[in-house]
Amino acid sequence: EKIKHFVSKDALNIDGLGKKVIEKFWDLGYIKFPSHIFNLDYLNIEKLDGWGKKSVNNLKSSIEKSKNINLDKFIFSLGIRHIGQENAKILAQFFISKKKFLGLTKNFNYNLINNIDGIGDTQISSLKKFFLNKINIQKVLRLSEIMNVNSILVDKKAKLKNQTFMFTGKLSGIS
Repeated sequence: EKIKHFVSKDALNIDGLGKKVIEKFWDLGYIKFPSHIFNLDYLNIEKLDGWGKKSVNNLKSSIEKSKNINLDKFIFSLGIRHIGQENAKILAQFFISKKKFLGLTKNFNYNLINNIDGIGDTQISSLKKFFLNKINIQKVLRLSEIMNVNSILVDKKAKLKNQTFMFTGKLSGIS
């Protein structure tokens, strides 16, 4: 199920690698971890029923295209419990780069993420549990080597960033 999530439309969005294909490749032993998707033996796939040169080339192209991903999609694709698309965006905006996010694999710092607005105790607990598992760490590091994870662009000239404003009074015609 984690692999199905990994290739889903909201994550890597790999065309031609749907639920049934994932299940077949799992049964055949082609895929056991998400990183195996990027090392498929296309010659063996071409020999399978329902696969031809064109469909294999389309799959290969879609997989290659999915290697280039934004940090928020990368975080979401990992399938960390309680980390949905919005939480992944918040985390990506906080960490900005793959390198900073991967810092969680070396030393999970509770205090670092405790004060991120929009990330609560449930998400922090899930992140901690995820990054204390050595298999998950290996999976994340392996994927980060294979994939080109794009950093979040930050507008450093944003004069109003991190400012709080309160408007009072009345506006005519607006409640």
